[in-house]
Amino acid sequence: MINLRKLYKKIKSYISSIMQAVIICGGKGTRLKSIIGNRAKALIKFNKIENLKNQIEILKKNGVKNFLFLVNNFENQIKSFLKKNYSREFITFKDQNHFGTGGCLYGARKNLKKKFLIIYSDLYFNFNFKNFIKSSSKKKCLFSCVVHANDHPQDSDTVIIDKNFFIKKILKKNTNSLKMNSAIAGIFFAKKNFLRYFNFKKTKSYDLVNDVLPQIIKKHCKIFAYKTIEYIKDFGTINRIKNIRKDIKNNKIKNLFFYFKTKSVFLDRDGVINKESKKIKNIKNFHIFPKVKHAIKKLNKNKIPCFIVSNQSGLAKNEFGIKELQKIISILDLHLSKNKAYIDDFLICPHFDDIKYKGKKMSFFSNYRKPDPGMIIALANKYRISLKKSFIIGDSDKDILAGKKAGLKTILVKSSKIHDYKINVEPSFRTKDINSAVNIILKI
Repeated sequence: MINLRKLYKKIKSYISSIMQAVIICGGKGTRLKSIIGNRAKALIKFNKIENLKNQIEILKKNGVKNFLFLVNNFENQIKSFLKKNYSREFITFKDQNHFGTGGCLYGARKNLKKKFLIIYSDLYFNFNFKNFIKSSSKKKCLFSCVVHANDHPQDSDTVIIDKNFFIKKILKKNTNSLKMNSAIAGIFFAKKNFLRYFNFKKTKSYDLVNDVLPQIIKKHCKIFAYKTIEYIKDFGTINRIKNIRKDIKNNKIKNLFFYFKTKSVFLDRDGVINKESKKIKNIKNFHIFPKVKHAIKKLNKNKIPCFIVSNQSGLAKNEFGIKELQKIISILDLHLSKNKAYIDDFLICPHFDDIKYKGKKMSFFSNYRKPDPGMIIALANKYRISLKKSFIIGDSDKDILAGKKAGLKTILVKSSKIHDYKINVEPSFRTKDINSAVNIILKI
């Protein structure tokens, strides 16, 4: 029998012996001037504690002991804070020749360990670094990047992921193109030799995400996308700072902690999120119900993760292609983001009975077609979800049976498929739509 305590100590010892956390603290905080004035963004207080201190303490709890702070603007403030709170325990570095989140790493290359974490200082998080490092090490790649769904994907750099969860392409923030909600969170794990794959020049500024990583991808080096539902929020705007403070006050952040088996909601798509139609083969026929954005926002606000699990046999039947499916997913993400809402993750089964989909494989594909509970169980295992506490909202007997098999509470909403309800399985609740279903969940 494995001694978990000894294993934990071994992993913690391994992390602390090789691991370095590089925290980039050079931001100007221009958008926050009205509330922080002439003060470092990293030193904004949440719950009366400087954010930089919160980051350091969480990293220490994860076994990290070696720290390097890359500074530029407000250098003296950062140094003064570290000296006051941590004596001379940590190293700060300011490079006069290389700029930006990518350039500063190159400038500090002599201070870097062989492997290290990279963290932006304008993140408030409750994140399990040990599992991130463990998962990244298994992938044996040059670079790893934490990604998640957030409520502002258009204002975020997002990624396109292949079937093995490696990044194929990075889509820049504030572009007009449709994109799926897999946003770069600002936490990375790197091997030092990734710096060899980019030609840095003095006095030029290089952004890690938009300049350096695309070049690594072009040179066919693998970058692992580690997707999480844990609490990671950037506070680049005043509204985001207010939202973080509300979340802290409401004591909801703990719901998303890695070791907390949380309540979640699994959603069918057609008939629950959008109008049921045999013509849903393209964007023109994809009509989202009006109350969906409000229902999802309620779940997000209460830190209840939500996932889509959907049978999409049209792929196997060649009724539509993968590009059309991706556009529909992107349209839904865009629609929700306009109300500051988001779906945490999703799985889709592209098969139909004996007809197997033979096209391009995607990271969000599953071989388990409902009423098989495979998609639900896969997401629950990935994100440490408590099935007993969780719900499925569906509009068909297949949804309800899949939920029952997985051990979920089940909610059936009205739709045209109600007449095709053939399996003798009674839902836990019946209601009219997704919004009223979420209201039931919030009362339990």
